[in-house]
Amino acid sequence: MTLVYAYKGRGVTKDFTINDSNGVAITPGANDLVRVSIGRVGEAALFSVTSGTPTSNGSSITKGALNRLRIDASDLEDIDPGTYTLFVDYFDNADAQEWKTVDRQVFVLEDE
Repeated sequence: MTLVYAYKGRGVTKDFTINDSNGVAITPGANDLVRVSIGRVGEAALFSVTSGTPTSNGSSITKGALNRLRIDASDLEDIDPGTYTLFVDYFDNADAQEWKTVDRQVFVLEDE
C-alpha cells in the first residue's frame, strides 16, 4: 500500500503498475480499462476517472506498462481535506468482463 499526498489548489500526478496475484506487472490491452476512485469503503466515490475518458477538468489515466494518473486541482475542490482510500480498478476485457479492485492506496488531501 502506498501513501499519496495531494493539496487543495494543486494537481497531482502518480505513476503506478498493475500486478497480477503473482506480483507480475500487467500491461492493460487496447480494450482493457483502468479506473481510479477516491472515497471511503461503503460510500459513494468523491472522485472517479476511467482511462480513455478524462474528466471535464482534464484529470486522466494514461494506461500502459506504467500507468499515469493525473488529477487536476479543480477535481479536488469539492473534497474536504482528510484521509481517504484511492481504489485502482481494472477491467480486463478478456477475463470475465468485470471490474476488479487490484489495489488500494491511502490518499491524503491537505489544505493548501
